[in-house]
Amino acid sequence: MYECKKSEQYDMADVPTYEEVTPHHRQSGAKHRLVVLVGPTGVGLNELKRKLLVSDPQHFSVTVPHTSRPKRNQENEGVEYHFISKNIFETDIHNNKFIEHGEYKGNYYGTSLDSVRSVLSKNKVCLLDVQPHTIKHLRTAEFKPYVVFVKPPPVERLRESRRNAKVISGKDDKGSAKPFSEEDFLEMVSTAQQMESQHGHLFEKIIVNDDLTAAFSELKVALKKVETDTHWVPISWTHS
Repeated sequence: MYECKKSEQYDMADVPTYEEVTPHHRQSGAKHRLVVLVGPTGVGLNELKRKLLVSDPQHFSVTVPHTSRPKRNQENEGVEYHFISKNIFETDIHNNKFIEHGEYKGNYYGTSLDSVRSVLSKNKVCLLDVQPHTIKHLRTAEFKPYVVFVKPPPVERLRESRRNAKVISGKDDKGSAKPFSEEDFLEMVSTAQQMESQHGHLFEKIIVNDDLTAAFSELKVALKKVETDTHWVPISWTHS
């Protein structure tokens, strides 16, 4: 929908090559870890997220984005978007309140840190899909992100499995769909390889979305383990 901008403050806070880690087990009643889904356009992040929401809407939830565009008649504040003025949006950008933000047709769109906090405060698992470069902004004791990388199968398999599927266009906020092209397949695989090469050290789980049902089952099992099992996390995350 828009090109995401990076926060200059966070760009200097790159993840160190080596981090001291410690075992972490979520205590009963503690806030859930933020679940971050990463993957190239068309790989199926929205479908996986939607299936999780449908499977247990009392347990999983998503953030409500912010925008500076005017509210349409059929829209409700806090449902489709949080509607704020352009001046307030720009102030919030300056104060690093957004995880991601961008501009489309003169209006701002973005995902705020407070929108994530709002979901977590309701004792729900927050599902967030972001560009890989934003992961480091979220690597804090507050969010303790569990990062899942969803990658496509080889191009040959994509041609078979996605032949009759459609990809959502990123050109507008209405999300118009079009059939996958050969270029889409090649770009999806290439982008996934680049993401894994540059950010793979931040991924705790990698799922190949060859079959949506199988990928969803694998994701559901992994997220259950996040809540019940002990995981290694940076030692800094245990000191809030």
